[in-house]
Amino acid sequence: MEDIMGAVGGIGFVIVVAWIIRIFQTNRRVLKLAAMQVEMQNRLIDKFDSPEELRTYLESEGGKQLMKATPIEKASPYGRILGSIQAGVILSLGGLALFSLRNYVPGEAHEDFAIMFLGALGIAIGLGFLISAAASYFLSKSWGLINGNND
Repeated sequence: MEDIMGAVGGIGFVIVVAWIIRIFQTNRRVLKLAAMQVEMQNRLIDKFDSPEELRTYLESEGGKQLMKATPIEKASPYGRILGSIQAGVILSLGGLALFSLRNYVPGEAHEDFAIMFLGALGIAIGLGFLISAAASYFLSKSWGLINGNND
């Protein structure tokens, strides 16, 4: 049982560290894009000689589009659904592989149980991701996020 807890703990630790690194990278990218947008808007404002010219430009259609705060990152239902499908397939296949390898690994009964437990856990989590992807797809479609006006 200690082997199982050690394996699950090690895998969990790696997942948490990877998730933290991903969050930091996403945050850094968003901050960099926001800084670039502010820099571009400041340079544009500096090019006008008078406040009247700036006001006229900002009231025009081109000025409104340029100065409008562009969404840095729009949550795409497609990306989230595909990510869940990928994770589900990988975890399910990994769990099936571990589950089927239990007969080929020499060892004692508790070692067979550890491999069987990790295989079943991988299958269960993978199926959870696949069910989550299906639910996300149907909800996104019913809310009009897929093939709707917000696409």
